[in-house]
Amino acid sequence: MAAVAAAAAGDAGAAESATGPAEQAEIELTNEIGLHARPAAQLARSLTGLTADVTVRFGDHESDARSVLGLLGLGARKGDRLVVSARGPEAAEAVRRIRQLADDNFGE
Repeated sequence: MAAVAAAAAGDAGAAESATGPAEQAEIELTNEIGLHARPAAQLARSLTGLTADVTVRFGDHESDARSVLGLLGLGARKGDRLVVSARGPEAAEAVRRIRQLADDNFGE
């Protein structure tokens, strides 16, 4: 199971802004190969239909969470920690979906 820790300020992990609530979480990859093609595609697909701008950061690199190629370019492997940030009306749901995928080891 992936270790997940909320990394946002505030007791609920959300901050209000002009573009809607912001959410952030740190996710540790515990699946065997890390963020390879299938998990990256699952992550991007999980955001379909949501109104939220979502990014994934690993070290100094950041990607739009809807971009499979961008996620692959992060080069994240087992044990690496990613920071997921979302902003918009459905930011909390976007982060929840990504947490769930990581908790389930992307089905591996």
